[in-house]
Amino acid sequence: MPNPSIPGPDDNPSLCWPDASGATSSRVLGPGTASSSVSRTPQHTPAAPIHKQPLMVQPGIWAESRQEVCESFDWFRSYQGGVYFNNDMVKGYLLSAFSSSRDMFARDGRLIISHGGGKAESIHSKKGQHEVHEADDQREEDKSVRALLRTYQMKRPLALIIDDRYALFPYDLAAKGYTYVVLGFYHIAHAWGKYPGSPASNGRGFVVRYKFAFEWCEKQPEPWWLKHTSPMSTVPPGNEGCNPTYLCATCSKSSPRVYDELGMCLRPNCPSFWSCDDHTDPPERLTYNQFFLDSRTECVHEMLEDIAPLPPAVDAADGVITSRRFCKGWHCKRCGRLSCRYKWEHWECKSCGTILTIIGKDRHAKEFRRLDDNGHFYHHKLGANSGIIARPLDSQATSGGRVWYHVYILPENRGRIYLIMGNATINGAAHEIFAEYQAQARSGELRFRRWPLRSHQCRGTLLTNYFSQNTLPGVFACLMRVGSSPRYIQYVGGTANTVPFQGAPSAVVKARDLIQERMATVMQADAGQYEFNEVLSAAYMEKQKMAGDVLIMDGAAIQEYYEHTVVPVNFRIAATARYISTSAE
Repeated sequence: MPNPSIPGPDDNPSLCWPDASGATSSRVLGPGTASSSVSRTPQHTPAAPIHKQPLMVQPGIWAESRQEVCESFDWFRSYQGGVYFNNDMVKGYLLSAFSSSRDMFARDGRLIISHGGGKAESIHSKKGQHEVHEADDQREEDKSVRALLRTYQMKRPLALIIDDRYALFPYDLAAKGYTYVVLGFYHIAHAWGKYPGSPASNGRGFVVRYKFAFEWCEKQPEPWWLKHTSPMSTVPPGNEGCNPTYLCATCSKSSPRVYDELGMCLRPNCPSFWSCDDHTDPPERLTYNQFFLDSRTECVHEMLEDIAPLPPAVDAADGVITSRRFCKGWHCKRCGRLSCRYKWEHWECKSCGTILTIIGKDRHAKEFRRLDDNGHFYHHKLGANSGIIARPLDSQATSGGRVWYHVYILPENRGRIYLIMGNATINGAAHEIFAEYQAQARSGELRFRRWPLRSHQCRGTLLTNYFSQNTLPGVFACLMRVGSSPRYIQYVGGTANTVPFQGAPSAVVKARDLIQERMATVMQADAGQYEFNEVLSAAYMEKQKMAGDVLIMDGAAIQEYYEHTVVPVNFRIAATARYISTSAE
């Protein structure tokens, strides 16, 4: 048998497509992967870039960022991988860049063939060093592959999503600012193994890949991208459920007749996988069987729900609107945009500005008095080799009552930490401030926002997992002394979103005054000597992360040698006050 040459993508333009840049990648990434690619010299001349048509209709569901999809669309909540599954059932599948050979967008998008399941060559960062993980064979027991195969066997629907880098979609999403778009519901009509699946630098040169044929569920309206357009092709009638198969003499199991040239076993676990009946290798130039592409399988699942997300909860029977379900994003019915809840006072569409009002009650401090601390520790727990000294519990009298506190002395003269514990006698002022924070945040006077992170690995904007507002005397107050040298600090919301104290809400001013007064009490120092000039206020809903207790960190070296975090239990509002030097002296 002659050894055929490796086919180029122009050998069959309808079957082998380049990636979005027009170049053919020598490795295959799973759909939607965020791993960095490794460029290699192409083994053949790439085809010309695909010319995309203008998109003349508005998608029903779209987003600018990955986070908007994950927080607003229950069918896909994976921040990294392209396959979102739960209990071994796939709910959503993302089609992105790096389409492999013989991926297809056929029958006007009613049939989509894609590779998926991970194990592509990728670069991982570990302790600041980049490591290349070689591509490896996909196996049935791999989590993503197993979930896809089970979804195929159970004939369950799933949601397909594409982004603007998916080369096979014939319309230009990027020109209209659509980064992610929901296509609709599909079911997996066929699944098979492919070998050689993709060139790889793993010793053998190739890896086994699974291919999946996703078919449009007809129990939903026609594809939205075909409205007001002429179909690019027609589907021959009468091909439902009669696609020919190949029965393997080795494993006695059937495989779909995918290719024109021959039938063969497409089950990777079979010894006769990807071989001719005479046990020779099949030709490398393989074309899809047209009957296979035209055949349609019947949707056997129940009627589909509306794929558009339900409106978020805007009220609650008990009036509590700080639970986890009020953190979700929402789908704007006017423009189709998915948006995170980035404002405390309401949902607001990031595209058209439509507002969805939230109705609820303020929380009272007494609701949180007996929360479970998960059994870790109550006040502190010191590591055996930390070198930290914990002084015995002490107290001081104040005008509002007696306060009790712990002092922790850090080694090598790095500073001290004071933990001033709240109690029923002195917590009245803190309770009033807690109520005032909520009222002013609800009205919008206190601008609690989720601000974009500056460094992350997700596509598009990634917002913090908490709401915050920062207050400073002015934009010049941005220098903090850490150790022996000054260091510029930046609020996550940026200088433009920092509120000067002259216009700060009263809750913020009162929070600073309370912290100032308690600090002066336990440290027995003049309050004017430690005049805090910055307050960072943060609101955490249930299960969000970065409580009448006050924690004071005294010593610049603490910021240099130690890290701290806030892990609230249930709804919390925290105020962090500190002194920021206005000069480098």
